[in-house]
Amino acid sequence: MLFEKTEIRAIGIMSGTSLDGVDFVWTRIRRTSEGLQASFEKQASAPFPSALRKELALAAAHQLKVDRLTELHFKLGKFYADALTKLAKNDTRVDLIGLHGQTVYHRGGHATLQIGEPSFLAQKFSVPVVSNFRPADIVAGGEGAPLAPYFHQVAFGKAGLGISVHNLGGISNLSLLQGHQLVMGYDTGPANMPMDVYIQKKTKGKKKFDRDGSTARKGFINIGLLQKGLKHPFYKKAAPKSCGREEFGETWLKGLLAKHPRLKPEDALATLTEIVAQSIAREYLEMGAQAPTEIIFCGGGSQNSYLLERIKSHLPQIQIFTSAQKGWPPQAIEGAAFAVLAAARAWDLKIDHARTTGAKRPLLLGQITQA
Repeated sequence: MLFEKTEIRAIGIMSGTSLDGVDFVWTRIRRTSEGLQASFEKQASAPFPSALRKELALAAAHQLKVDRLTELHFKLGKFYADALTKLAKNDTRVDLIGLHGQTVYHRGGHATLQIGEPSFLAQKFSVPVVSNFRPADIVAGGEGAPLAPYFHQVAFGKAGLGISVHNLGGISNLSLLQGHQLVMGYDTGPANMPMDVYIQKKTKGKKKFDRDGSTARKGFINIGLLQKGLKHPFYKKAAPKSCGREEFGETWLKGLLAKHPRLKPEDALATLTEIVAQSIAREYLEMGAQAPTEIIFCGGGSQNSYLLERIKSHLPQIQIFTSAQKGWPPQAIEGAAFAVLAAARAWDLKIDHARTTGAKRPLLLGQITQA
């Protein structure tokens, strides 16, 4: 156990599949007899320099040889530390750092790799850094993802209510809660990833995403393309399940659009948005009586009002909120999740992910690096 005290200040660091930059989230975490409690303090972000972003994109596309990938692992770790130094300024009162790292490969249940050497942060801030959370889960028979449901349970569980906390990052995942208990959690498929990849390719990197779904809103849905997109074999897998760029990245998108070379950008984005919306809605419709009474959306996609409108159109019976309406900025959720997971590791609290990743036993997740 790293800490005897029952309240710590932790920073969670997250860089997701969109490769747009890094989120740093300061949280206050308390250990009580009933479990952990977390409160949001502040958040800051740092964009990746274009050269680093290009290298990360190559790594995520599995196009780097081992020497370049190793160099990138160290380069990224230094970037995390340097960026946090600038953002923290004189606010160095921190007990612990939780580092997700950048996923460059994930095959649920088989293998996973997140890069970004944690020693830079440990030595720069002289605090323990917990990183590499996913491997232990895979070795224990789990998918290795999603891991955020534990945080959702800590931050959003409410006595007597059936709630889903739904993250719209590059990938979409949900955590179904009944009161303070986690019922299940898993990846549902793509969220922002296909729209982001498409618009980045179409604008040659000038635009990173379709802000607020404004371009998609102008388009028409191509029914044939929609039906094809919803036939991905991942959707037929039983939960718990996980996915990533390997299933819904550039290769999948290229194959999906191959027979539609003249499709207008607004129509392509409208259709991709609808694929995401329907794939998400379908999960809740198939839950039947187990479906929640409300969904709290978080992540970057929760700021896409068009996407939320399309989801709501398919789920009129469920109340929809954003995490901002519940006191947690959307972009803070994933970073905060790894601050909380780091705290659990620091206090030697084993987490039961049987209902989310399928891990066969409760586990201590994460490896500790100290200065």
